[in-house]
Amino acid sequence: MKIGYLGPEGSYSYTAAKCYAPQGTLISMRGFREIIQGVENGTIEEGILPIENSTEGAVTQTMDALMETVDSKIKGELVLQIRHNLLSLGESIGEINYVASHPQALEQCREFLATHYPHAVLIPSESSSAACQMIKEKDQASAYAAIANSWAGENNGLKTLCKDIQDNKNNQTRFIIIGIEDTITTGNDKTSIAFSFHEDYPGSLYGILREFAQEKINLTRVESRPAKAELGKYIFYIDFNGHGEDQKCKSVLERIRKEVNKFKIFGSYPIGRVY
Repeated sequence: MKIGYLGPEGSYSYTAAKCYAPQGTLISMRGFREIIQGVENGTIEEGILPIENSTEGAVTQTMDALMETVDSKIKGELVLQIRHNLLSLGESIGEINYVASHPQALEQCREFLATHYPHAVLIPSESSSAACQMIKEKDQASAYAAIANSWAGENNGLKTLCKDIQDNKNNQTRFIIIGIEDTITTGNDKTSIAFSFHEDYPGSLYGILREFAQEKINLTRVESRPAKAELGKYIFYIDFNGHGEDQKCKSVLERIRKEVNKFKIFGSYPIGRVY
């Protein structure tokens, strides 16, 4: 099975993909939309995307990209324990003037960087492993460091200057797996949806949340993103325990559909494990 991930090899998405499908054929891709498009057009059978982090919250690029899906849906998830390291070709911590990584990784190490490298220029990269590749090719490479996992550092010939530099020692990222096939109920499932309202009015969101509360359906995540139409217009994202084909959940979804403008079910899938 071909599985697309945010590359290059050694990124956290790569690690998550290896956990999910140790025997799968992993395909490195450069962006979240490229992964989703690969699933949509059949270039790959599945894709893996980060959706939220315990320190920095939602991965908004993934949330926005999911709204563009047509045939693909979420069919699984997993949670990966994230350990960030400061990596460089040089051996002196004091030489570092530039630090590169994926924007999420830089944010997850914000306090460390502010304390130890307040002068450093932060360089956003497509992924943590891409940052490792980039800094080793720089002139005066010893002045550059990357934030990534130890495997990515070793694979690029970098030395570990500091270990476990993430601000939250229980730093975790949840990844979703997208594919075309539907999933069947397992009795331990989660469903992800998104919706927006025709017009903003008092109690509109409360009315939707009440539907879940009345049926005693537990919400595991509630987020909002700008609808990108005008200020004050939002798309709401909700994850809840249960499968969309369970009668209780199905009834709630049918009622919600009548109360909102845009409505999208991203998928129902088994609740994932922590790696």
